[in-house]
Amino acid sequence: MKKIFIFSIIVIFLVMFYTFSKNSFSLPKNNVIPNDNYEKAYVNSFTIYGRFFNLEGFISDKVDNLILVLKNDLSEDEYNLITNYDNEQTNFKTNDLINTGINLENILEGEYTILLKTIKEEDTIYYNLINQTKYSNLEYYTLTKNNSNNKIDITFNNYLTLTNKKTKLPSDYYDIIIDPGHGGKDVGANKNGYYESKINLEYATKLKNSLESIGYKVKLTRDKDITLPNYGDNSRVSVPYETKAKLMLSIHQNSGVGQINQGGFEVYVVNHTNYDFGNILVKNIQKYTSSPISKNVSYKIAPGVYLRTLNQNDLEEIKKDALKNNYIPYEKATLDSTYYFMIREVGGIITNSYVDLRNLEKPGNIYYDSNHGTEAYLLELGYMNSTSNLKIILEEKDKFVEAITTSVKEYLENN
Repeated sequence: MKKIFIFSIIVIFLVMFYTFSKNSFSLPKNNVIPNDNYEKAYVNSFTIYGRFFNLEGFISDKVDNLILVLKNDLSEDEYNLITNYDNEQTNFKTNDLINTGINLENILEGEYTILLKTIKEEDTIYYNLINQTKYSNLEYYTLTKNNSNNKIDITFNNYLTLTNKKTKLPSDYYDIIIDPGHGGKDVGANKNGYYESKINLEYATKLKNSLESIGYKVKLTRDKDITLPNYGDNSRVSVPYETKAKLMLSIHQNSGVGQINQGGFEVYVVNHTNYDFGNILVKNIQKYTSSPISKNVSYKIAPGVYLRTLNQNDLEEIKKDALKNNYIPYEKATLDSTYYFMIREVGGIITNSYVDLRNLEKPGNIYYDSNHGTEAYLLELGYMNSTSNLKIILEEKDKFVEAITTSVKEYLENN
C-alpha cells in the first residue's frame, strides 16, 4: 500500500512538472487577432534588405504619435515611425534608409501580430495593416551563431504576422556572399603580369575561410578562375537572392591609365544607405594594413567611402543601347540609381534594380522585382597601376583579410 501511495505521488509530481515546463518554456503565442473595432492602415511597401525589415504606407486620416508594435499575449514591442500629413492622409514608414529599420536579428522567438497604434485622450487605438502590394510574405534566416539559426516568417493574410522560431538552415542558404570580381576570359586589370581576376579570387578564398572560422556560413559566387555570367540562372547577381544572404562583398582591384604614385583602397556603397560599414572598413584597413586611403575625390562621401550614381551621360548610353538592341529603355534607371550593377542589382525593388527581362537578346535580372534583397558593398582594395600599392596588394593579403573579417563581425554584431 505504501508503495502504491509513493508511486501515485511520483506520477502526480511528474504530471505537474510536465505541465509547468510546457507552460514555462513554450514560445509566446500570438492570440492577437485584429477585430472590426480596429482602424485600418494601408501598406504600399514591405521589404527586407540585409538584416532590416521596413514597411511604409498611409492612414486616411490625421494621426499623431503613431507607433508600430509587435504584439502577442505576453509582450508589445514598440518601434518609432517617420510620419507626415499630406493630402488628408498620414504617411508612415519605418525608416528613410534601407539598411536601417527593424533589425530582425534582435526579435525574440515567438509569434506576433504587427499593428500600428496611437494613444488619443488616454485611449489606445490600434490599426490593422491592410496589404496593398503584390507581395504576400517574406522569409528570413538569422545569421548563424553557434551553428544555430532561426527562421522568421512575415506573412499577410487578413492581417500582418511575424513568427520567429529555431530551425535548421537549409543547405543552400548562406549568411554572406563573396564575389571575386571578373574571372576566366574577363581578367579585369592586368599590370606587370598580374591579373585582377586571379588576385580577387585569392582574396575571396582567404576571406571565406576567415569568416567561416568565426562561425558564419559563406559562399563564393565563383571558386575557380572561370567566366561567370552577370545575369540569368546561376549567375553572379542571382546567387545572393538564391542563398537568402544577408551581406555581400564584391572584391576588386582598381587601375587606370598610366602609373600613379600612391593609389589606395575605396569602398563603394549603395544609394539611400548609411555608411556605417564603409566607415568601419576604412578604420580597420588603416589599422591592420599599410595601405593608404585613396586620394580619388570623384564620388567621395567620406574618407575612403564612395557613392556613385548614374549621371546624364549614363542615362543616354542606356537609351542608345536599348535602341541598338530594339527594346524599350529601362525606365527605372534614373539619376537616383546606384551605378555599379553588382551592388545595385542584388537589392531588388529596394535598390531600384532596373535590368529586368525586357531585352530578349541577353539575360536580365530574374529577381529584379524582389522585395527581399542582400546588403551589398564593392571593395576596391587598391590600384594596380601604382608600384607601391601593387606591392601592398600582393604582400598584405592576410592583413586585408583580417581587417575585413574584423569589420564584418563588428558590423553584423553591433549595428
